[in-house]
Amino acid sequence: MKERHFFAGNNTAKGFYSHFDHIINLEDAKHYYILKGGPGVGKSSFMKKFASIMSSKGHSIEYVHCSSDKDSMDAVVILELKLAFVDGTAPHVVDPIYPGVVDEILNLGHFLDDTKLMKYKDEIIQTSKAKTHIYKSAYRYLACANLIQEDIHSIYDQMTNISSFLKLSEEIIHEIFHLSDSKDDGKKPGNIRKLFSESYTSDGYISFTDSLCAERKVWSIRGNNTNFTSRLFEHVVLEATKKGYDTECFYRPLNPDKIQHVLIPDLNLMLRSDEDKGYAKADKVIDLGSLMDRSKLNSLSHDIESKQLQYDSFISHALQQLSQTKKLHGSLEKIYVGAMDFKGVDQTFESLVAKYQ
Repeated sequence: MKERHFFAGNNTAKGFYSHFDHIINLEDAKHYYILKGGPGVGKSSFMKKFASIMSSKGHSIEYVHCSSDKDSMDAVVILELKLAFVDGTAPHVVDPIYPGVVDEILNLGHFLDDTKLMKYKDEIIQTSKAKTHIYKSAYRYLACANLIQEDIHSIYDQMTNISSFLKLSEEIIHEIFHLSDSKDDGKKPGNIRKLFSESYTSDGYISFTDSLCAERKVWSIRGNNTNFTSRLFEHVVLEATKKGYDTECFYRPLNPDKIQHVLIPDLNLMLRSDEDKGYAKADKVIDLGSLMDRSKLNSLSHDIESKQLQYDSFISHALQQLSQTKKLHGSLEKIYVGAMDFKGVDQTFESLVAKYQ
């Protein structure tokens, strides 16, 4: 693996939701640089440039994208060096936990000329407030969409045969771990890493799920309209953890309490939830719809379609709101860029790169 792309934070029905504490294990990390400074000071560019240099040297890179702007980085991880950079500013404020031995703050705001910023004080305050207001509006729409989705899920859940689901879960778990070189019971429990592979952003709904499936065995779980998908993943993760396997759990961008996809790296296996059509390149397809009473579902099709239209409308409004934040953020960046001494940033960058040559 040379590079991977995902999110550590997300715009959800619960507001901004962060899994930044899963970007890197601080106890194993060699160094964790926390970049501070306002919009436009070059944090994302700093990280991308460093990652590019490390990639050219053959290192594997994890690119953690910003849920507000997919082209910006919230973090980058250079795996072989156990090294990470993270944007430590709001809404994902990050501060040192092990200062001096792991964490270090790089304050790019140090190179700002405050005197140039002061004449834009009122504009900065008003634009920042407007941006916050729009985010709150987007989160309200996402919360409404989540309520409708839960209503839809409840219909499908009621039509699912629970005993058949439990039997299927046991069969899936047996197949995953029986056919693998399973680790012995009694080993140290596996770790769970929590991330997002999909996100509602200012550029629309963005997914890196397909790229994460590349060159892996993929099992496609059909039945996206039921909570039993997430329950199945919970059972698999519990068993994997007991057997000592690390897992990466990618959570739903709308409801971050529910697992959307599961990766078991040691087995090179991705379990992904899909719509009814499934994932075209899947090695195995598991249809949870087969556990449902289709005749009863068909009798409720009009009600489901009506709720789906409501859901789609709320999501559309949320994305419209999020799209407005990009323009406001751009206005703030323009102000800060004009007050920056980027020569100072470049010098900091060059001195840091020299440490890892």
